[in-house]
Amino acid sequence: MSAAAYYNHNAATARLAAQNETLPQRHRQHERSAERWEEMARAAEETERRAAANEADKRARAAE
Repeated sequence: MSAAAYYNHNAATARLAAQNETLPQRHRQHERSAERWEEMARAAEETERRAAANEADKRARAAE
C-alpha cells in the first residue's frame, strides 16, 4: 500500500466517523481530520509522481 493510499484510507475512515457522529463538535473534528488526511494524500501522490519522473530521467540519461 502506498503512502497516498494509506492516507486516502484514513480520510475515508474519518469521513465515515463524521457521518456517524451525533455531536456537532466531534463531527467537525472528524471532518477536519479527513481534510488533513486528504491534503497529505495529495502531497504523497505528487511526491510519488516526481520520484517516478526523476527515476525515468535518470534511466534515460544512463542509457545515453
